[in-house]
Amino acid sequence: MDIKQFTEDTFAEIDHDLDVAMDGLTTEELNWRPTDQANPIGFTLWHMARAEDFWINGFALQQTQVFVQEGWPEKWGIPAGDTGGGYTKEQVNSFATPDVNEIRQYERAVRKVTIDYLRGLGPADFDFKPESKNPRHQGYNIGRMFGHILCELSQHLGHIRYLRGLQRGINQ
Repeated sequence: MDIKQFTEDTFAEIDHDLDVAMDGLTTEELNWRPTDQANPIGFTLWHMARAEDFWINGFALQQTQVFVQEGWPEKWGIPAGDTGGGYTKEQVNSFATPDVNEIRQYERAVRKVTIDYLRGLGPADFDFKPESKNPRHQGYNIGRMFGHILCELSQHLGHIRYLRGLQRGINQ
């Protein structure tokens, strides 16, 4: 198996597990937090899509992110540059979770761009280092970027499953 197929298969597994984790959640469950220091499921789901959009469109492709292309900032009242990363407790407290079906629509649009981009890469493309204004991303090449995305999405999927379990019980 080559790296592209491995990466695509991992995205597919994350998608499947996220579908299971999100199935049947109520608005109350999406917004529930065990403490005011924790992020709710709805915020985490939105952040997952925003992070992937930033990395693929903003960093790798250096193009306008799907979030902006599709008008989500205006529709949801969220600043175009926000990804949720580094949000303060106060910002999370005031975050109004968008409709979960709309978040999933946005997430799927981002994923389509991700997979189309991935499928078009050649082996040497994984070593390419896009320019970045953010000093934390200066050493990132495309391969490292994909590794980062998969780790981040997996971590946040775990957060969502854990929060679901706290509310409903194990495997509920």
